[in-house]
Amino acid sequence: MKVISELSIKKLVYGGYGLADHRGKKVFVRYAVPMELVSAEVIKEKKDHIEAVVKDIIVSSPWRRQAPCKYYTYCGGCQLQHIHPEKQVELKEDILLESLQRIAHIAVDRLGDSIKSGREFGYRIKAQFKVQSGKLGFFAWGTHELVSIEECLLLHPAINGLIPSLRELIKKVKDLQELHVLYSPTEDEFLLKLITPTAYDANKMRTLKEKLLPKEVVGMGNYSKLGDQLMKRYHIGRNFTYMQVGKYRYRVSNDSFFQINFTLWEELIRGIVIGGYRKVVELHCGAGFFSIPMSEVSNFLLSSDNNPSAVRDAEYNAKLNMRDNVVFSQESAYQTLKNYAGEVIDLLFLDPPRSGLTTEETKLILQNRPREIIYVSCNPTTLARDIGKLTDGGYVLKGIRLIDNFPQTYHIESVAYLSQQ
Repeated sequence: MKVISELSIKKLVYGGYGLADHRGKKVFVRYAVPMELVSAEVIKEKKDHIEAVVKDIIVSSPWRRQAPCKYYTYCGGCQLQHIHPEKQVELKEDILLESLQRIAHIAVDRLGDSIKSGREFGYRIKAQFKVQSGKLGFFAWGTHELVSIEECLLLHPAINGLIPSLRELIKKVKDLQELHVLYSPTEDEFLLKLITPTAYDANKMRTLKEKLLPKEVVGMGNYSKLGDQLMKRYHIGRNFTYMQVGKYRYRVSNDSFFQINFTLWEELIRGIVIGGYRKVVELHCGAGFFSIPMSEVSNFLLSSDNNPSAVRDAEYNAKLNMRDNVVFSQESAYQTLKNYAGEVIDLLFLDPPRSGLTTEETKLILQNRPREIIYVSCNPTTLARDIGKLTDGGYVLKGIRLIDNFPQTYHIESVAYLSQQ
């Protein structure tokens, strides 16, 4: 394998790579830290860039540490464990600022205070395990090669405690491809999804739940996978649990989305739900995590999501929390924007997928011109693209904050505040 003997790492870039130059090409180096001098093994070489992995550290960064996880550099779930957690946040802030400058051509002097995770490990309440040849784990970085694990440091300790039972389950379910776990830290309950290419017998599934799994597993479903979409065949037991977030209580079904880092739940609501509004439109509402507290600072809230399970949960959660000024609709974000075209909207609350806004959605936003926009993003690249279009269309970026939702990984979440000029 080709080795580049010396690379000077300039900065960290989105994806978790250290960036260097070599003979006119950009080199993206796994497990590097800014200000380091390293040698690196080439993984792949293209016309304009090289991807490589650190071989030897010639000059180490003061921010480097020994990764706490024994699977690190084998498992692909984490990319930044070798960097001190405080520095991880700083580097992600730099990437967010650089994305705004490079893509949106907006120079921001400084970000607002970052919303930091309450823990660097043990914060995830959801796991999506891969299963191959009777082994459970995660894929290696950039491959479909399974790395078998006994624990994952990012997961809530209760999920790690369930892994021995999951290993026994794998032995009983033929051709199991994936095993998804959702855990409620407030109820101490689990919901499982078993993804198989063909249907697994429902009576056998019921027997496995009753005899093999602990009583804390309150429900489990059998699913098929088509691309990235899961298709439910059936569900055994209860298909929902509850999450308590401060004074708010949420029902969360096995097919609904809920914020994954439980240590940030209350801080997210305090940090993002601000101001008082007459009429608010919310897109991609999920089970209503932001909707319920947002309804307390608005006269009327119109929320939508494409996921029917999430909308059912959101409607139930409005009743559970005695909020009667919110209406939920199951429809696309585009359809919601189209439905309220021409109406006066005080705030548009956005929480789109990684792909960000579609071109059509952006056009409708600029046509309708809500007075203010709160944009919660999980991708700095698409966020910067969308902010660029919105500011070109007459909006001003009033502030932006990093959300440290996924420590040890390259993922960058943020919240941006925009208003009409």
